[in-house]
Amino acid sequence: MTVLVLSKTDMSPSALFALVFIAGLVTYTLYGAIWRVYLSPVAHIPGPHFAALTFWNEFYYDVWLGGKYTWKLLEYHEQYGMRFPGARCSEYSMIPGPVIRINPYEVHINDPEFYDELYIGGSKGKSNKWYWSMRMFGQQDVSAFDTMDHDKHRQRREPWNPYFSKQSVARLQPLLVQAVVDKLCMRLREYQKAGKPVVMTHAFACVTSDIISEYSFPEGYDLLEKPEFDSAHYEAWMGLTKLSHVLKQFGWLYPVLDSMPMWVTKWTSPEMYLILQGQKFLLAQAIELSKQRGQPDYKETTSRPSMMKAFMDSPLLPESEKAPSRIKAEAQIAIGAGTLTTTHALKAGTYHILANPDVHSLLMTELEERIPDPNKPPNLRELEQMPYLQAVMHETFRITYGTAHRLSRIFPNRTLQYKDIAIPPGTPISMSQLHIHDNERIFPNHYKFDPSRWQGPNPPFKYLVAFGKGSRMCMGMELAKAELLTTFANMFRRFGRDMELFETVRERDIDTVYDVFNCLASRDSNGLMVTFKQKI
Repeated sequence: MTVLVLSKTDMSPSALFALVFIAGLVTYTLYGAIWRVYLSPVAHIPGPHFAALTFWNEFYYDVWLGGKYTWKLLEYHEQYGMRFPGARCSEYSMIPGPVIRINPYEVHINDPEFYDELYIGGSKGKSNKWYWSMRMFGQQDVSAFDTMDHDKHRQRREPWNPYFSKQSVARLQPLLVQAVVDKLCMRLREYQKAGKPVVMTHAFACVTSDIISEYSFPEGYDLLEKPEFDSAHYEAWMGLTKLSHVLKQFGWLYPVLDSMPMWVTKWTSPEMYLILQGQKFLLAQAIELSKQRGQPDYKETTSRPSMMKAFMDSPLLPESEKAPSRIKAEAQIAIGAGTLTTTHALKAGTYHILANPDVHSLLMTELEERIPDPNKPPNLRELEQMPYLQAVMHETFRITYGTAHRLSRIFPNRTLQYKDIAIPPGTPISMSQLHIHDNERIFPNHYKFDPSRWQGPNPPFKYLVAFGKGSRMCMGMELAKAELLTTFANMFRRFGRDMELFETVRERDIDTVYDVFNCLASRDSNGLMVTFKQKI
């Protein structure tokens, strides 16, 4: 028998190193695969093995297919169900599994009754955000929205609360929201006289951008002042949100884009260029405010009140939290969130009102009774006392979801118990607003726009979660409500009998078919388009 002996002369040091490296890499990969699938703290939770093994499963649905994982999760819940005994011990029936594992670390729950257990208030315990999920937004741990740690988020959120409270918004509504909506109606009258169709998606984006920028920054955008309804800012933000899944999968990408020369960005990605230009605009305002704070006559000479100024002056924030770069990050989140989600709600709500004659008739009857003179608009309190307008608003929020993407939470200090399933501390756990709002048990015939759901003795407000719940629920909820009520009331009272849909198809232009964190219609969509009958 011949024995092969490997001597030092049989293999060079570099070849030996390569062999050891490859062997180590293979061993590490195999161990990592075995650990993720079989040894992980969440290995006991059912789900597809490929999803437990790698993020490439989610990459395929959200990057390659452009945002489809949210709907794939529903299939997984059906496929990886829970077994319950049938008539005999040997017989089992399957029900949709409410708890599944959807990637190497994350657990997803599809049970509307559990929402309040996951998205809790601060008094019930600490919950953090997940760093991997926060990479979607191009910044991490800078603004209140993308802050992972519970305590730091609580500190950063405090200055937001009084500024976006119900009382503050009520004071703001006649001075700002109504003024911007009046300007919108004036512009719509111009289109009516010219007999031109209006891309209402862009018109609403101008409204929401002007309101949030005027409220938040020393200098607003005034997009409604432009000759045509500005589309560039809205499309830029939509371009960024379409990148969200790529940014989540490849966290190094946004810093690379941010560090590129502006002329390169302008040439390769006009939308990203406009976003970065907007960041510079916000940073310049934050720097100017910071300089003003150092002046003896700061309170007398400073510009008009704004959210950025409130943050700079807040006694709740330490000086380290008032750096212009961080205040700029807060402002960027405000303008992005304040533009996209409310624009989507206004667009979809307007479509459904016009597409459903019964809804349109009931709304017009109420508005004409409650607002005899359209040139004397009611205040927010009076709008809130119009029951059918309120029902239309709630149904709009239901059918537009708020956001399409699941929201992850981590409980750092305790095990979360779902019936007999224990989810260990440190596990990212998520639920999806879209799944709850489309739940047939709670909202029968969920595809129908039906404001009557919110009338009667027991409306299902518990399950309306467009703004989330708990300590991290959306801070702009009251402002969004004021924008919808004011816009719908004024626009339909003045033009409701003259408005008609134009070349708009629900399945193509309105319905959410992609999850890019925000809701996205078909890529062939031209948005909501409306014409106005000309007055003779």
